[in-house]
Amino acid sequence: MKKSSWVVVGIICVLAAAMVYFQVSARPRPADEEQIHMLLAKGQSAIERKDLKGVMSCVSKDYRDSTGLTFDALHMHALEAIRAEGHYDVLLEHTSVEVRGKTASAKARATVFLGCDHAGMQRLFSNSVTLHFKKEKSKRFLVIPTRTWKVARINGLPTDLGG
Repeated sequence: MKKSSWVVVGIICVLAAAMVYFQVSARPRPADEEQIHMLLAKGQSAIERKDLKGVMSCVSKDYRDSTGLTFDALHMHALEAIRAEGHYDVLLEHTSVEVRGKTASAKARATVFLGCDHAGMQRLFSNSVTLHFKKEKSKRFLVIPTRTWKVARINGLPTDLGG
């Protein structure tokens, strides 16, 4: 292929990439409250699938709660939980979300069950929890700058998870 043909192909590729970028970045984002509900559903689904990467993608690297739990400690607890035999069922009830600028909170009744084929379902946790969120800088499709909600702190977790 001649050099001029490669230049034309390169220009077409750059124009196509620019069109995709502008189309994706111009698409309206869901409202903040809806984004938080979507994040909760994503986290719930990731727990039930035992998807550690999916679970931790919902959590801020700056996570720190009143029990002393940090992102790294939460990651280790999640890894242990993922390795447990059986499957998880997560139930979030009476969820309410309140958005305040770049922070938000969600209150819910959370119940977590661990099911084993031979032992049935065992309730591991049931309590009212408050999840605190913050908006963090991130990238969509690895290049488009955006802000996404992440869990920064949770109140109501069992105290035996702490630091």
